[in-house]
Amino acid sequence: MTAGFFIITSIDDTKFDAILADAIDELTFLWADEQTTPSYCNGEMLKETVGRTCVLHLSDLHFGDDYGFRMQCDDVLLGDSRKTLTDCLVADLERLGLNNKIAVIIVTGDFVTRGNFSDSVKKAALDEFSALRSRLNLDLDQIIAVPGNHDVVRYPQNGMIDLRENAIGMQTRYEHETAFRTFVDELVGRDWKEPLNYSRRIRLGKIDLDICVVNSCTITATEWTEYGYVGHSGLDAIQDLEKNSIDRPTYRFLALHHHLLPVANVEALNSKGVTLTLNASEILSASQKSGVHVALHGHQHKPKIAMYQNLGLNGDATHNPIFVVANGSSSAGNTRLPAGERNTYGLFILTENAIEVRIRELRLDGQQGMETFAQSLSAPPLTK
Repeated sequence: MTAGFFIITSIDDTKFDAILADAIDELTFLWADEQTTPSYCNGEMLKETVGRTCVLHLSDLHFGDDYGFRMQCDDVLLGDSRKTLTDCLVADLERLGLNNKIAVIIVTGDFVTRGNFSDSVKKAALDEFSALRSRLNLDLDQIIAVPGNHDVVRYPQNGMIDLRENAIGMQTRYEHETAFRTFVDELVGRDWKEPLNYSRRIRLGKIDLDICVVNSCTITATEWTEYGYVGHSGLDAIQDLEKNSIDRPTYRFLALHHHLLPVANVEALNSKGVTLTLNASEILSASQKSGVHVALHGHQHKPKIAMYQNLGLNGDATHNPIFVVANGSSSAGNTRLPAGERNTYGLFILTENAIEVRIRELRLDGQQGMETFAQSLSAPPLTK
């Protein structure tokens, strides 16, 4: 390699491209004549949700070939006992008396399978969420959508790829995110050009809830796209939670797709495999410092709850632990579920003193299923 140099002879002012900056994980462009604040910082506030104190967590829906429930447009066939996802969810919430208590729905990725946002698949997903919002009396902005690895697909299935060419291309183009971004624009009304890393505050009666969404689908240079990685802009979004003012008891949730702690008993090394977010330790450390109480994710179609805490070294402070909640798949068909697993969803009931967590089975026929977990977490809200 030969040394070289270049000379900048002129600089032309051009419009800042927020999508490109987010795609290449570069947010250090600053204009000298403007005072700027990154758009993912504490600026997004939902309306106050009077009388609603519950968060509904869904994940790994897999609309398309791997979807298990009856779709809104399907005819009811003789002998087919399947119901729609909306019918089954609402029926179970009614059993708990919580169907009028849902303040927000967080979906931690994999809305579709293998990036199939075709018109028919997208319509099926949009119709299902429209029905769910109607039954739960929610507005568009009360759904928070997180990208999953099946939503952001960089390589054609079984296709030959040039890794170097792909890595270069992904830093100058963002076609791999466009289908998800435009889908979210239709789903929740969030502009498709907005960053995929951001925080949002929700007012729940006498408490506040900060939700930080991060994009864990940022690997571009290798085939290991089922592995998670959160770039600098995602870590900045987590760290900026500390800047959010606290006027009353406040809980903080982190939402991403890829898992942060082991879920399966054995994680086999495989370029096509599914395993931990590569910088999970960095994410968890930043989350602890920012006062995150609960980290939500999906990805492995297997529910699990664990508690994580770093102890301070070299005089560093020891922060409160984080409860890491892995949701199973909420609506994938049996062929996409690990052996013995069922469709599940999560509920978080927030009070001024604790967070009650419930993970419940979703049966395809709408009948009552198992309750996998029901317990209050020792996680007092932030008060200053």
